[in-house]
Amino acid sequence: MVLVSSPGKVILFGEHAVVYGFPALASAIDRRVYVKAEKNSLEKIVIASKGKKTSFSFKSLKRKRGEFRYILRALKIAFDTLGMNFGVSLEIDSKIPRASGLGSSAAISVAVLKAVYYIAGKDIKNGKLAVLGHRVELEVQGSASPTDTATSALGGVLFIRPGKAIEKVEIGQDISLIVGCTGMKRSTKELVAKVKTFKETYPNIAEPIVTSIGEIAIEARIALADGDYQKLGRLMLVNNALLDALGVGNVALSKRVYSAIKAGAAGAKLTGAGGGGCMIALAQENREKVLKSLGKRAFVTKISKEGTRVEHS
Repeated sequence: MVLVSSPGKVILFGEHAVVYGFPALASAIDRRVYVKAEKNSLEKIVIASKGKKTSFSFKSLKRKRGEFRYILRALKIAFDTLGMNFGVSLEIDSKIPRASGLGSSAAISVAVLKAVYYIAGKDIKNGKLAVLGHRVELEVQGSASPTDTATSALGGVLFIRPGKAIEKVEIGQDISLIVGCTGMKRSTKELVAKVKTFKETYPNIAEPIVTSIGEIAIEARIALADGDYQKLGRLMLVNNALLDALGVGNVALSKRVYSAIKAGAAGAKLTGAGGGGCMIALAQENREKVLKSLGKRAFVTKISKEGTRVEHS
């Protein structure tokens, strides 16, 4: 038996611009998915989650729909790359809000992969884990950025440039973030398409916005390394305004961003695709006041320097 955990993630800077080749900064957070795994003699897949238990045959591993589609696809890829099948029982306990843009599907995918490799007696490095996790999301969704699975597998803050090696970013001091969730589900695919349409319709307006978002990610990397949180907060606000200009903000997100600033946050912005989901606030000071201003769905988090890990076996 093994217990594996993987962190969720937030996009600190660069969302949407990264689609067009510009850099982004993503961070693992200390909200985690926990996966307990052990072999069974049933020659079946048994998944326990949210108080219910479901069994699947090996034929079910090809599924791309349903509640457990990421888990089943992760199992299939694990078995294929290991060159073996065996009965496995999984217990899933997620502390990451679902459908919120915080990387819950990526975290589950890489945690299941790591757990299955472990009980098979095989080691897997987190770099390979990130690659296989991205494959899970690609096969389930049809298209996917490697950002979420890389951040969950590797941990820390990552500087991501499409087509180039992902770089870990050293940060000057620990960062305290407050995540405020709207509770509104949204489609990343639809929001990416919305930005694409805007960019194609008004290229002279949209392209400078997208370029500026990419430049902000570069400046933010420097601010993180220097521990300059006033600069970081200012960049968050500019980034948020530019995302609003692209059309991916909404009233629920804007209300939380400006409530956080009013309560004393150094900066705040939406995180991820927008259109709902969550926002983040930088609150090294006035933490409790900012947390209270963001309502019941808000929580304090920090950067998780560790990615996917074995908790115990």
